[in-house]
Amino acid sequence: MPEIQLKKVSAADAFEDVLDLATRARDYVILEVGHAPDTEYIRQFFEETPPGLSRDCLSHFCVMLGEEIAGIICIADGYELPGDWWLGLVLLDPAYRGRGYGKQALDLIKEVAAAEGKTALKLAVLDANIRAKMFWAREGFDLHRLAPATPDSDGHDRLVLRYTLNTRGEQHETDR
Repeated sequence: MPEIQLKKVSAADAFEDVLDLATRARDYVILEVGHAPDTEYIRQFFEETPPGLSRDCLSHFCVMLGEEIAGIICIADGYELPGDWWLGLVLLDPAYRGRGYGKQALDLIKEVAAAEGKTALKLAVLDANIRAKMFWAREGFDLHRLAPATPDSDGHDRLVLRYTLNTRGEQHETDR
């Protein structure tokens, strides 16, 4: 299997490419927001931050397979705790799902996070997204807390998952 790479990108240099990827992965976008991806969805990918953080905490990556964009990732540094990396969106092109590329991308994220001294990876997965819940569980993420839908939310219940890193980017024995 060819190895993937993470390429750091910005809205200025990759907006249309990210929109194209999201369009190919519209199955998830429709599940999440109820309609096909549009420019507003991509603007939010690049600009929206978790509560209490500024845009400078965000890092955006394209998951590259050679010259092809196989996915996109948004990371918020310092949410919920200073040592956390929050995976705001990990989205793969359906053509690359189920082939080990998601695991490769996650392994790279773990490696970089551990090298930067991060202690945990966290994310919120839609309760309705069965395949994603299976993937994250298989990769060692545990339930951190429930985030039920509220009257002001998008109507999705979410599971907040956590993966504890050690200095080598692996999960601590006590967390397995």
